[in-house]
Amino acid sequence: MDSGTIWGTLAGLLVGAGATLVAGAWWWGRKLGEAAQRVAKLEQARQFSEQQATQVRRQVEQMQKEMAELRQQASRAKPRRDAPAVSASREEIEDLLLRDAPPRSAADPFPATQILPRKF
Repeated sequence: MDSGTIWGTLAGLLVGAGATLVAGAWWWGRKLGEAAQRVAKLEQARQFSEQQATQVRRQVEQMQKEMAELRQQASRAKPRRDAPAVSASREEIEDLLLRDAPPRSAADPFPATQILPRKF
């Protein structure tokens, strides 16, 4: 083997290694860029979720304060009693409950049912 062949082989190997290095750098750079975009998108989603959670916490706090105020107002309010508490007899209660009900005959305790024809 002469030195020209050896130098040509070495030059070819170096050019091939350089081309492989450039192709690998391009391919990995593209993959790293996509990963960086995904990380940025996830970070943005995390920040948005954090803002939403903070807003919900504030709303819950406000509602709890309002509920506490309403409970205090309700506890301070005097109970309203329009009618005196009188114990009604069973007959009076049944009379009040059945006052608007239409009278039924003793022979027909259940309402009439209709049988609908089947549609095939």
